[in-house]
Amino acid sequence: MTQDTLTEDLADWSSALSIDTQARLVLNVALTGPDSRNGYHYSETALREAVPLYDQKPVFLDHAPDRLKPRDRSTRDLVGNIVNPRFEDGRVRGDIRVLETESGRTFLALANTNLPGVGMSHVVIAQRSTDGSTVESIRDVVCVDAVINPATTQTFRESQDTSLSSEATHLEDELQFTQRECQQLREQLTTLQSRALLAEQKCEVQKLIAEFQLPTAALTPVFFQQLEQAPTTDLRRELLRDRAKLCEQHRSRPPLSRERASTTSPATLNSDLIAAIRYRT
Repeated sequence: MTQDTLTEDLADWSSALSIDTQARLVLNVALTGPDSRNGYHYSETALREAVPLYDQKPVFLDHAPDRLKPRDRSTRDLVGNIVNPRFEDGRVRGDIRVLETESGRTFLALANTNLPGVGMSHVVIAQRSTDGSTVESIRDVVCVDAVINPATTQTFRESQDTSLSSEATHLEDELQFTQRECQQLREQLTTLQSRALLAEQKCEVQKLIAEFQLPTAALTPVFFQQLEQAPTTDLRRELLRDRAKLCEQHRSRPPLSRERASTTSPATLNSDLIAAIRYRT
């Protein structure tokens, strides 16, 4: 025996009903029937024993937003509740006590006008026979809904296959959403790692420059870029040693004559050093 979640769509729910407007009761609503559109049969025993399960069950407008979560309902959609369920003429029938709410008034209007395409739909937990041909018991009534255009004009319609398909689609959508989120997180992580590495490189370059005590004129933008892009600390040290050696060579040139020194400004000396550095760079 297998236990399934089945959905009933009943289009001829109002063929024998009447309305007690003063008591706000919709009477003699057909709730279930014996035959499934998919070819299996609800035994009379199953229907008779299910009668108490319908007592006081809430009635809603429309299905739950998520078909996979039929118990998650909004009070805004509440029509009322089922009272006096009974087994008559091979069906379970009941009366619906309607609340003074917007959903309740809408349901009363539908019942009064008897519009085509309006029906009752129920989700039940049912136990089927081993071969699946007979529903031998209804274990629980999950919900009762008033819906537009029920999927069948017969009594019961199994929704197990549809539910599985919907669940697969839902899971696939969730998977795609999760994959997109993961990709975004990976991109954010890569960006943060790049920024952290750049900050670490800049910090190391500043420490090494302070260690080698190079003159300001030797620290050109191009040289800074070379230091930051160097892949290892050893290579940065090698670049700094080479630059320090160049500065030392510049300082160790023969002293200028008094006449030349008097006519040569510090800016000119720095320019000479920069020119030498640019040549080496």
